[in-house]
Amino acid sequence: MKKILILAANNSVAGGLVGFLDVFSFCNAYWRRANPEVQEDLFHCQLVSHDGRAIVTNQGIALPAVGLERPEDILAADAVILGSAFVTNKAEFQAYLSEFESFFAPLALFALSDKPIAAYCSGTLVLAASGLLDGRQATTVWWLAEMFQRNFSRVQLRLDKLVVSDGQFHTAGATTSNLSLALHLVQLLAGEQLASQMAKILLIDPNRISQQAFMSMALDLDSHKDTLVGRVQQWMQKHLTQTLLLDDIAAQFAVGKRTLIRRFKQALNETPASYLQRMRVDEAKRLLETTELALEEIVTRVGYEDVSSFRKLFIQLTSLSPRAYRQKFNTRHGQ
Repeated sequence: MKKILILAANNSVAGGLVGFLDVFSFCNAYWRRANPEVQEDLFHCQLVSHDGRAIVTNQGIALPAVGLERPEDILAADAVILGSAFVTNKAEFQAYLSEFESFFAPLALFALSDKPIAAYCSGTLVLAASGLLDGRQATTVWWLAEMFQRNFSRVQLRLDKLVVSDGQFHTAGATTSNLSLALHLVQLLAGEQLASQMAKILLIDPNRISQQAFMSMALDLDSHKDTLVGRVQQWMQKHLTQTLLLDDIAAQFAVGKRTLIRRFKQALNETPASYLQRMRVDEAKRLLETTELALEEIVTRVGYEDVSSFRKLFIQLTSLSPRAYRQKFNTRHGQ
């Protein structure tokens, strides 16, 4: 029997925690059906809180949990998962982290065992705060990426993948990526065949390998307090169809190019040019989702002339071609 501990604290998102419990429960049911002679379950999965009390989720649902009497008790597990909380800003993250920090000592012990440690969504930020991800690759929910990079610069953030493995550490994106992460753990602990069967039984797409296509810039305008950068962002949005050079933007706002680049990097952790590229791709995504316009027309509407170069940029930032993106996200396509 493989023992799995899910470490969590109050304000956790219930769906993430219960999703893991469900996947491993279905594994047990399938395992018993396929092996009627077995006497025990394949997985034993438990929620663990810092004080052994029930975990109250962000929706006020109380989920039964156990505690760790001693830090070394964690070594009885075959894998450890860090649950995610409902986090939209640094204050909410700090509140969750303060309750989670008592797990850091047991986690440090468990890391020495070389057994799998997994986290997803905001749970990856908690794992990064423990220091265990320093010098490693990891991923997290895309809309907390900026906060992640600002606070955990020693971790190489990979947003081009849904699940990232680096040694014993396995991380995933937003809340529902926990299902892909659960399949990944099933494969590690019980083999590829069982993981494949679970994907079919639970309708979990095993080819959902990137979260880039799901990213949106809708939250960017409020992610900093630099009024100059905010004005430039809004101006860019209104003039996407024009050829916008850095000299033109700097002149429009009576600021030097170096100052503009420095302010953008401080506020958004990227240059004006890369931000403008993302903005144009984001608008193209919106048009692909909501219209049947030809790609050539969309490219023109977002300020590009060369369809081929824009297609390459689109694939680079979304991991999908424009056609594949439309097929995936335009609900009217094919009706």
